[in-house]
Amino acid sequence: MALPAFFRQAIERRLYSRGFTSPVVRHLLGTQIMLAGTALVFGCIFVWLTLWPLAFGVGAAIAAFSLWHIARFAQANIQQRYSAALTIRLLAGFSARLVLISLILFVLIVWLKAPLAPLLIGLGSTVAGIVVWGISRLSGNTVKEA
Repeated sequence: MALPAFFRQAIERRLYSRGFTSPVVRHLLGTQIMLAGTALVFGCIFVWLTLWPLAFGVGAAIAAFSLWHIARFAQANIQQRYSAALTIRLLAGFSARLVLISLILFVLIVWLKAPLAPLLIGLGSTVAGIVVWGISRLSGNTVKEA
């Protein structure tokens, strides 16, 4: 078994045990986690050359964190009827995540002078992953159950 396939299966098994029952959600989260992990490893290895790979990895990790929480909330609440409490939980969770991500970005950009372009590209990696997944679905490939 190839190493990426081994990691994907291990990540998807772990996600399933954490309550992510949808194979599509597990696939998207697994892809984002693998991308962020790989970028962070390469960023740490090559940090002596430039900060770009590390900044991309941090951006991808922030995107994975956000996607994780959005997917967890959606899976937990998708079957519930609309209520004021559900709206408050959604807004409170979103606001808390937004404040945390804003603080992290402030520290990275203002204090640590991280390069902005790779950080933004890393943040956009979730969108790229979803686009690739969508194109693969249109071409007839399906996501397998872990």
